[in-house]
Amino acid sequence: MEWDYLLFKAINDAANNESVLGKLLVHAADWGDYFFFFSLLLMVLVNRKMAIYGMIAVGVTVMISRGMSVFYYRDRPFAVHDVNMLLPHIESNSFPSDHAAAAFAIAIMFYLLSRRIGIPFIGFAAVVAYSRIWVGKHYPTDVLAGALLGLAISIALYRLLEKFLVYERCGSLLNQLAKKRGVKSDNAGDMKM
Repeated sequence: MEWDYLLFKAINDAANNESVLGKLLVHAADWGDYFFFFSLLLMVLVNRKMAIYGMIAVGVTVMISRGMSVFYYRDRPFAVHDVNMLLPHIESNSFPSDHAAAAFAIAIMFYLLSRRIGIPFIGFAAVVAYSRIWVGKHYPTDVLAGALLGLAISIALYRLLEKFLVYERCGSLLNQLAKKRGVKSDNAGDMKM
């Protein structure tokens, strides 16, 4: 796909880590997964349902994304082309982008549960996806496939989790266990959105 390479080259050739935008994109590419990890931890304190659904979405999405690499291998851009490398690279499968898949899985799940919280996460997921091209780690189709994978899995999981009342059943089970152990339990940590 020549257009894929040409778009990659246009984005990566403009890449730098000296401008404010360049530094932000390099940090997003390098630290994007940590941001989402800490976001999930924060959500445990703010809204447990969002945290649990987000963790499930990321776990399932990354497992499927990595499973896809068994059936389709694509070299990373730096292994095939002369690229502007802004971060250290390891040779591994480029398709689909696990970072983009995980970022969109969390963002879409949060959006389905709360638009107010989800919209900023979708914006950050887009920045993470773009940054992976910027630093030379992925082609545009890699991040597009990852984003679509995260989107599709989150929508499907949300429907399943809601249909089978997973959060409510888990909460009920945890409350029963807490009562048996003599621990006071309530859902005060959950904030209604």
